[in-house]
Amino acid sequence: MKSPTYLITASLLFTLGLATPTTTLSKTPTRSNDGQQYQLRLLHTSTPSSPSSFRTTSSRIGIASQQQESTKGGALLTSDDATSSFKQIQTTFLIPQAKIPTRGPTANQTTILYASSFHIGIDSFSLLCPSGFLRAGVDIFYDGTLGDPSLQKPQAWYQLYPSDPSVFPNFTVAEGETVRVTVGNTEVKIENFGLNVTCVNGKIPKQVSTVKIDGKGVCGKEAGWIVEDFPLAGLPGIPVALADFGSVRFGGVSVKSGGEEGGIEKNAEGATVSDIWVEAQGGRLTSCEVGMEGGEVRCDRVFE
Repeated sequence: MKSPTYLITASLLFTLGLATPTTTLSKTPTRSNDGQQYQLRLLHTSTPSSPSSFRTTSSRIGIASQQQESTKGGALLTSDDATSSFKQIQTTFLIPQAKIPTRGPTANQTTILYASSFHIGIDSFSLLCPSGFLRAGVDIFYDGTLGDPSLQKPQAWYQLYPSDPSVFPNFTVAEGETVRVTVGNTEVKIENFGLNVTCVNGKIPKQVSTVKIDGKGVCGKEAGWIVEDFPLAGLPGIPVALADFGSVRFGGVSVKSGGEEGGIEKNAEGATVSDIWVEAQGGRLTSCEVGMEGGEVRCDRVFE
């Protein structure tokens, strides 16, 4: 087994054989003290994803041989035009419910935090752009010690790196609601269409939050639809236990590029795919694929 990249409680670590019985950890870092009592926070710190961990979408052959530590899964589309760059990426998805896994090393641990993050971005997958990246999405949580579901609300956030992430102003979301996220080099936007919405075409969102940005320094060579296992605030570099989210479907995927001759729009057809793989949590944790002729990216939570 590789060196441990997963750390949550002493009892769980000892169960996994990754720590001695004397190890102690405080749960305090799982919650921030920013005026909202017990508001859960993830630390949106990503590590580069090696292109060698990607696989093509034409076949599932070889998935089990990935075996490379990665806290990111999803689809990556690379610009093949040296004269243009991605200017905007968009998707619509229903926010999944965070549940306790019932299988694997992190199963049935009611005293620890589980979380998952779903986001899209420009240059935020491989992190190869030296000047930064753009991304936005939603985090979900489950912490059995809190009891009150209102303390575990999903968070909608955005980031223009190297600036710190921020929550969308005056915007709230809940599990089961459908959101549309747009990330561009002049603004980021999130729209909430509410519960039980399967198609947003022609519908008026019940809530919208838009933030103007200056993303001219972003390279625009990669577009990604991503599921990620982020660390907790206060525990950098250590992914939390990935929640059982069932599946997430990034629908209506599109990416716009522009150049001197004008821009074009396309979907995720031809994108490469990777999965979250954390040995200490059981190995491969997601099964992602591009479907609907590039019109959607789907990631299922798996247990191996």
